Amino acid sequence: MTPHGGETHAYTRREWLQGVAAGTVRASVPQGTGERPSYRTYWGDLHNHNHIGYAQGSLRRTYEIAREHLDFFAFTPHAHWHDIGRYEDAIENKWINGFAVTRARWSEVVRLAREFDAPGRFVPILGYECHSASLGDYHILFPDLDAELAIFDDLKQWQEFALRRGCLLIPHHPACRQGHRGANFAFRDPRVSPLLEIYSEWGNAEHDRGPFAYVRHTEPGRWRRNTWQYLLAQGHRVGAIASTDDHLGYPGAYREGLAAVKATELTREAIFEALGARRCYAVTGDRIELEFTLNGRTMGQELPYMRRRQLWVEVSGWDQVDRVEVLKNNRVIHRDFPVDRVPAARSWGEPVLVRFEYGWGPWPALGITRVCDWDAQIRLEGGELVGFQTCFQSGPLEEGRRDRVLEASREGLHLRSFTALRERIDDISTKAVVLKIRGRPETRLTVSLEAPARVSLTQTLGQLAESSEMLFTGDFPKESAMLHRLVFADHYRTAFSLTDEGAGDTADWYYLRVFQANGQMAWSSPI
Repeated sequence: MTPHGGETHAYTRREWLQGVAAGTVRASVPQGTGERPSYRTYWGDLHNHNHIGYAQGSLRRTYEIAREHLDFFAFTPHAHWHDIGRYEDAIENKWINGFAVTRARWSEVVRLAREFDAPGRFVPILGYECHSASLGDYHILFPDLDAELAIFDDLKQWQEFALRRGCLLIPHHPACRQGHRGANFAFRDPRVSPLLEIYSEWGNAEHDRGPFAYVRHTEPGRWRRNTWQYLLAQGHRVGAIASTDDHLGYPGAYREGLAAVKATELTREAIFEALGARRCYAVTGDRIELEFTLNGRTMGQELPYMRRRQLWVEVSGWDQVDRVEVLKNNRVIHRDFPVDRVPAARSWGEPVLVRFEYGWGPWPALGITRVCDWDAQIRLEGGELVGFQTCFQSGPLEEGRRDRVLEASREGLHLRSFTALRERIDDISTKAVVLKIRGRPETRLTVSLEAPARVSLTQTLGQLAESSEMLFTGDFPKESAMLHRLVFADHYRTAFSLTDEGAGDTADWYYLRVFQANGQMAWSSPI
C-alpha cells in the first residue's frame, strides 16, 4: 500500500548496503540535508519496582540484573498517593506501608545507584512513582544522583519542582479511565512530560483495539480518550517509550517493555538529552532496531511545513518481521512485508537468527511446581556467532538465582538460567536466547545441557532452515527446550524509502509500527 501520488522502494539488506556504497541508495541521513550527530541505540528500563515500596525482590538483586543486560535503568519505588481511599479488606494499607518503606530507605536507594554508576557501561537513574486516582500515575526521573524524595499533593507543584530540577515526569498505564488512575492530560506540561509510556506489563496504550489489551490488573480495559493515538490527534506532541512496571524486581523483563534511546554516548546527560528530544522508541520485548527519518529529521523531531516528504525506514528484528507500517495522522499509508520475500541462496551471505527457547515442563494441574535450573553450552562448528539477544522474563522470583550468559565467543556461548510455571507473564514459562550466526547450510549447532539433565542436540543450519527441533531432558513430564526454525536476513531486516505530500492545512505526524511473527512489536516516536 503506497500513499496517494507517492512512490516506494524496498531493498534486501545486501542490496541496501551495496546501494549505499554505490551512492544509488540513501543511507540513514539523506544526502544534502546536512550532518547530524552519530547516534547509537541504548536499551533500558525506566520504570521498575522491588521490595522497597510494596513490590518484591531485593534492591541489590535488581541492580545486578539490570547491569547484566541493560544500558540504563531507573528504579522507581512507590512513594505517595495523595487521594488514596478506603478499599475492600483495607488493602490501602499495602500501599501506605510501602510508601513508609520508601521514605525510610531512600538513602539506600541513592547509595546503590551511586555504587553501580559506570558511565559508558551502565547508567543508573534515580526516580520514584506517585499514584493519583484523579490525575493518573507518574514516575519522576532525575538527571543526577543527588535526588531528593520530594512529595506533593498537587500535580502543578510537582511539575514546577521537576522543571527546576531538570527532571522528567512520565505518565504510565495512560489508557486507564480518567478518575481511575488514568492520566488527565488537560494538566500535562510538555516541558517536563514530553513522553508517554505506551507499553508495559499492563499492556499496550497505542489505541484501544490494538494487541496487548489491559487485562493484568483490576482496572478495566483501555479507554480510547487516553490512548496515544487519541492524544496525538488532539495535538499533543508526545513521544513513545516502554518500560516494564515489573513488580518482581526484574528490570528489562522480556515481554514487559523496554525503552530504546538514540544517544551520542552512554551517559546520564546524553540519555536525558535524547529523552527530552523524544529521540526514543518503545519495544515490547525483542530489541528491534529502528531508523526512521523524514527529510533528514529523525524520530521525535519537528520541522516546518514542506510539501514533499521523503521518508526513510530501516528495521532489524530478532525474529521474522511480519510487517512494517508507516502511519500518517494515525492511518497506515504504507506497509512493507519482509515475511513474503522468498529467501534466495545468497541469504547465506548474511547472518541468520536461531532462537534457543527452554522451560516447557510440568503444567500446574500436575501439582509439580519445581524450579528448573538450566546449564547450556551452545557451540558452532563451521560458523561464527556474531551477536545474541537474551529473552529473560521476570518469573519465577528467586532471590539467589540469576539468568546469565557466563561466556560468549565466536564459537558459541555458555548460558545458565532457571524456569518454573509460576509468576509468569501470559502463562508463558519459557526463556530464550537468540543467536545471530554467520554460517552455511552445513554449519553445525550443538546444544549440550549439564542441567537439568545431561543431554544434547545437534542440527545443521540447513536442517534448521527446514524445521525446528526439540530437546527433551527425559520422559514426560520432564522439562524440554527447542531450537526454532532459523530466520534469514531478508526476513528479519528491511529498508525502504517512500515519498508523501502534505496538504498544508494542519500539522501532520508520522510514526513507525513493527510487528514480528512472534508477536513482539515496536513503535517509533512521531516526527
